[in-house]
Amino acid sequence: MFKLRPLTLFIYGLIVTILAFIARSTEQLLILTLINSPVGIVLGLRKRFTALIALFLVGLIGLFINALIFSNSGALLVDLSFIAIKEGAITSFLNVTLRLLVILGAALIFITQTNARELIKSLEEELGLSKDIAYALAVGLRMLNILERDAGEIRLVRAERGFRKYPVTPADFGSFLRPLLSLGLERAVWIGIAAELRGFAQRSPRRVGLRVSLKDLVIYSILILQFIAVFVMH
Repeated sequence: MFKLRPLTLFIYGLIVTILAFIARSTEQLLILTLINSPVGIVLGLRKRFTALIALFLVGLIGLFINALIFSNSGALLVDLSFIAIKEGAITSFLNVTLRLLVILGAALIFITQTNARELIKSLEEELGLSKDIAYALAVGLRMLNILERDAGEIRLVRAERGFRKYPVTPADFGSFLRPLLSLGLERAVWIGIAAELRGFAQRSPRRVGLRVSLKDLVIYSILILQFIAVFVMH
C-alpha cells in the first residue's frame, strides 16, 4: 500500500498552498492545478468528501458574479442584452478558480491520506515539537467534535425554552456562547487534572529524527518540480 508519512504530506500541502499564492500568471496556476487537483479530487470522492467538492463548485457561481462586479474591464468578449462580459472578468475568475483548485487539491491529498493523531505524533517525534504543544493540539482537535455536540444540545435547549435555535442578535450570541465556553473550560480543567494524574509531566517524548523513504523522495521531487516551474515561469 502506498502509504505516505504524515510529515511529508504536511510539508507538501503547506508548500503547495504557498506556491498557489505566489503564482501570478494563468500558466503557473494551470501547472499547479493539473498536478494537484485531479489527484486530490479523486481521493476526496473515494473518501466521501463529495459534499465539500460540491460546495466548492457551487461557490464558483458567487466567484463569477464577484468577478463581473469588480473586474469586468478590458476587451469585450460577450455582449448580452443585460450585461457585457469583458476580458478582465474572465481572467480574474479563471486565476482565482485555479488558485482555489490548487489549494483544494493539496488539502484533499493531505486530509485523505493522514489524520490529526498521526500528524501530531510525527511532528513531535521527527521535528521535536514540544510535548506540551503536541498534547494541546491533540486535545484541541479531539474537542472539536465534543464542542459540536455541545452546540447541538444548547440549540435544542434554546428551542425548548422558546428562544431562537440559531443565534442572530448579539444577545442571542451571548446566551449561546456562555454555556458553550463554560462547558469547554470545565472540560479543559478536568482534562488537565487527568493528564497530571497519569504522569504527563514525567513523560519523555520519543525522538526518532527525520526519516525519508523512497516514497517521500518521490513526493519531494514532485514538489521541487512545481517550485521550479513557478519561479522559472515567473
